[in-house]
Amino acid sequence: MAKINVGVIFGGVSTEHEVSRWSAVHVLRSLDKDLFTFTLFEISKSGELYAYDTGSGGMDFLCEEIVKIENSIPKEKVYFSTELVSRYSLDVVFPVLHGTGGEDGVLQGLLELFDIPYIGAGVTGSAIAFDKVITKELLKVRGIKQASYFVLTSDEIKGDIREKIDEAVEILGYPIFVKPANGGSSVGIFKAKDRTGLIKAVNEAARYDRKVILEESISGRELECAVIGGYSDVTALGVGEIVPCNEFYDYEAKYINEGSKVLVPADIEDETRDAIMEIAVDSFRYIECHGLARIDFFLGENGVIYLNEINTMPGFTKISMYPKLWRHSGGSDSELITRLIDLAYERKNNYRFLKDYTRNE
Repeated sequence: MAKINVGVIFGGVSTEHEVSRWSAVHVLRSLDKDLFTFTLFEISKSGELYAYDTGSGGMDFLCEEIVKIENSIPKEKVYFSTELVSRYSLDVVFPVLHGTGGEDGVLQGLLELFDIPYIGAGVTGSAIAFDKVITKELLKVRGIKQASYFVLTSDEIKGDIREKIDEAVEILGYPIFVKPANGGSSVGIFKAKDRTGLIKAVNEAARYDRKVILEESISGRELECAVIGGYSDVTALGVGEIVPCNEFYDYEAKYINEGSKVLVPADIEDETRDAIMEIAVDSFRYIECHGLARIDFFLGENGVIYLNEINTMPGFTKISMYPKLWRHSGGSDSELITRLIDLAYERKNNYRFLKDYTRNE
């Protein structure tokens, strides 16, 4: 039986470019070489696409070099086209990209145009989950508990926002978390404790996105739930806890400072765990996720569960929560990648519909 060729795409134009490189290493090492071959593509920080010559060295060489932006792996600048798909015999794509241009539906739309099965949420689910404001508005309709929030646009921020700031503080109180509406890995996120800090944080966050979201600070524990499945058959793998080394789980605490702790499983009551997993599965289905997602929660000191964010392509680094929860559920890293590839094919095979121009009258 011929092996399936997996196109692994990493890098990207977002602030999470470096994280994507480490995630790609984990995917490559976990890929079952008895079932799959792979072709490696990098999207540079400037948006150029490169095909790597993966035959130039062994796996250790590739993994050591991939994490370097300036690496010694031979590569060729290419352009996504039907010729490229045919040339590299791409059967399925694993877009191991986090953030803008990779996790927001843009790349997913391109892959749809070229009719290639791919891992992760589709265009709709990716776009919804990536926009924190739209996610919150939809989940509010669903009746899912969240921290209170307030939204500002970049146009408003360029003007006189004093009244808006007063309104936000009256609703949220201090401290206030300030985030770009679209983004990940805690990039551009700040914790403001006073008016001066809040205005500074709002202006800084507006450098990353057109919308800025201000959120109530929830005192409690940071919990994360890994979810896997299709559109209907969905499973929550378990709940882990993040104990950040910094005041909150910012980019440094996630990827630079090794003092943060990832606890699997979280030491919580069974009733709380079950409730979180139920909310995670419901949210996954509701916003059209597919394949995988990591859904983040706060457990307030009062015992109330608040959904924080939905990540449709969670980190796959050695310290990432998603693969840790999968392993705790009893699966190997290799089985996880194989399962995700199977889900990509299941979506492709199960959801084929007539196009308008082929409709029978």
